Amino acid sequence: MPLNVNLNLPKIMKWGSLFCGIAIMFAGLSVTLNVLNAFHVPTFVLAISQVLFGLLIAQTVRPIPNLMKWFPFVKPYHGRGAFMIYVGFSLFYDPFGFIEIIGMCTVLLGVIFLAVGCGTCGDVKAEGEDSNIAVPKGAKPATQV
Repeated sequence: MPLNVNLNLPKIMKWGSLFCGIAIMFAGLSVTLNVLNAFHVPTFVLAISQVLFGLLIAQTVRPIPNLMKWFPFVKPYHGRGAFMIYVGFSLFYDPFGFIEIIGMCTVLLGVIFLAVGCGTCGDVKAEGEDSNIAVPKGAKPATQV
């Protein structure tokens, strides 16, 4: 008996990245507030970068134009996926805890974004977007032979 599972990938990707981004921002803020007592510069810089990275990941629901201008690699699926994998692995710096669970979720979601961006999961388009691929002017669609 075949298993009939219908996944809505655009919604999973949209709301999953919002959850992961907000969780990464809160993790960075908690480390930042904790570091102010014993000021350790490398940990403080890592925590501030986590807040920025969380904002970049969470902006999938409603993109911020200025961030999209300065960080254009988060617009296409494959760029966002690679960025999410990088950020997810950067969260593995403590013994196993809540931050590492957020990191694993972010890496898994990044793999989904990469699979969609590379075309492995079929033709998934973001809500309100025609495509993530820029087509040059005057280009004709390819025909199958």
